[in-house]
Amino acid sequence: MDPPSSRPPPRELVPATRAPHPFPLLPSGPRRGVRWYGVLSFWGHLQHFLASAIATNDIDARDWMTPDEPDELVARVVERLGGEMRARTLVEGVGRDVWIDFLADTGDDPGVAEAVGALLSREYSARDPSEPSRVMALPRGDVLLVGGDMAYPVATTDEIHDRLVVPFNRSLIGAADGRPRVLIGVPGNHDWYDGLDGFARLVRRRVVELSAEEERPSVVTDARTGKRVRKVAAWAERFVQGKSVSQRKALVLEGYTPVQGASYFALPLAPGLTLLGLDRQLRSVDFRQRRYFQRVLDERADEHLVVLLPDPVYAFLDPSPTGLAMIEALGLDLEARAHLVLSGDLHHYERLESGASTHVIAGGGGAFLHGARLSRERVAVRPRVEWPDEAQTLALLARVPLHVAVGRAGLIPHLVMTLFFAPTLGIGLTFWGTRGSVEGASAVAAAFAAIVCALIGGWRRGRFLKVAALALATGVVVGLVPLGTARGVAWLVERAGLTFGPGPMAAIVLGLAAFVGALAFGGYLVALAATGLESTQALTALGHRGFKHFVRLRVRADGAGVDAWVIGLADPLDPGSQPSLVDSFAWRAVDQSASESR
Repeated sequence: MDPPSSRPPPRELVPATRAPHPFPLLPSGPRRGVRWYGVLSFWGHLQHFLASAIATNDIDARDWMTPDEPDELVARVVERLGGEMRARTLVEGVGRDVWIDFLADTGDDPGVAEAVGALLSREYSARDPSEPSRVMALPRGDVLLVGGDMAYPVATTDEIHDRLVVPFNRSLIGAADGRPRVLIGVPGNHDWYDGLDGFARLVRRRVVELSAEEERPSVVTDARTGKRVRKVAAWAERFVQGKSVSQRKALVLEGYTPVQGASYFALPLAPGLTLLGLDRQLRSVDFRQRRYFQRVLDERADEHLVVLLPDPVYAFLDPSPTGLAMIEALGLDLEARAHLVLSGDLHHYERLESGASTHVIAGGGGAFLHGARLSRERVAVRPRVEWPDEAQTLALLARVPLHVAVGRAGLIPHLVMTLFFAPTLGIGLTFWGTRGSVEGASAVAAAFAAIVCALIGGWRRGRFLKVAALALATGVVVGLVPLGTARGVAWLVERAGLTFGPGPMAAIVLGLAAFVGALAFGGYLVALAATGLESTQALTALGHRGFKHFVRLRVRADGAGVDAWVIGLADPLDPGSQPSLVDSFAWRAVDQSASESR
């Protein structure tokens, strides 16, 4: 490692691209991210349902946690950073500004994660949002603040290890500078699908002494697809036998020490400014946190807050029931009192201002992209900055139907279409020329497809009729696919003068029908996104790797507020892609009118 004096000064960040087509139609290289309609991800969806059922029965991992007293947590962090442990706040303990890197929604494609780890490990320079004429250095954060959803589809120990820890360590070890840093954060819903086991092994402070080998940062992936299948089989065997399955005692990120004792915390940052981290599990803020945070807030009634939530108060520009419930559980008035609200969960960047408070949604830590909301006729808030924006999102949505149809999102839609079209085609072909049988087969297919599409679109109040209309239209199209495909193939074969036996003919018709049905399904997802009825499913299916980012925060030593720079990488797998400045702003606890943006 070069001594600091010999390193070139960090290059000033340039504004992020706003071009609508910054990516190739079909990205090169292997696809190692989660295919959300893939067969191997089905176990993740199943574990989601099981975790939700367990949560409904009030079996809660937070029962064994001991939340840290704010003063104790400050002392633990300051001790690691080498400051004055008796200080009441973090900036007083280290005697300077404190730098925090905020990152959420991380482990998906390992290649993307490695690029994000490299992005996080660098120092940058950029213009001071309070003094735009001044260029200042942006050092690596003293604290890595994580906003949940460590890995996908379920944040198990193995998935976090392979999709987050190993690729991050490959970048962090090369950028090691010997400075001590701490790791702190809250879990998201994907962390709870595993009962917080993986989350605790990474983020919870060590309660037992570990060996040197156990504390060594891992850089080798050991759960490739074949091994993962064998691990699932071995787990099932030991479960039946009533035996336990051994796990890593700890997940270690190079250079970072976990410091928290529970999945929620209160950390005094500066005089008059405290960071609260909440955990809503899969439903709501529990009674333990209500009591804990109420006591903290009573003791710090005059302070302003930086609030870290596992999901945002505003989701796709409308109020989020879960986000609002968390704020109400703490009794916070975000409209009248200036707070800075940080969250992930949605995999894009947005900065919103509502009342006196600023909301930052930054879920670009490595997971698939969600994009911006397109239909904005009756939204509750308007974004000050977003990345990707509407034009970029629209350009990406245009790729979804073909992406789904060719199987790059997974083969579950094709399997469902095949299983359903096979008997439908059998009915129609068996009674070929009988009008009632043909119409009956199409009606059954249409009804089934409409019901499935309606469930995917959701039945929320105020949009029932729109979702039902789109679902019915898609159902009609899907209902016409099998017999329409059969007639079309028969016509083409006859015109070409070809001859096929019943078996090959059935296989051709069925395969083509499954392709066309998947294409129609992809079109339905795009229609939901374009109308603003459901903004996640389409780009989740696309699994786009771009628009990754994190937020570098400076907590001012004078306690006046926080300065922030959002640092992004448009295409993390393109060797020529350079870090860029997505947004910068100055949040002031007292005078929000003084805030400035890039």
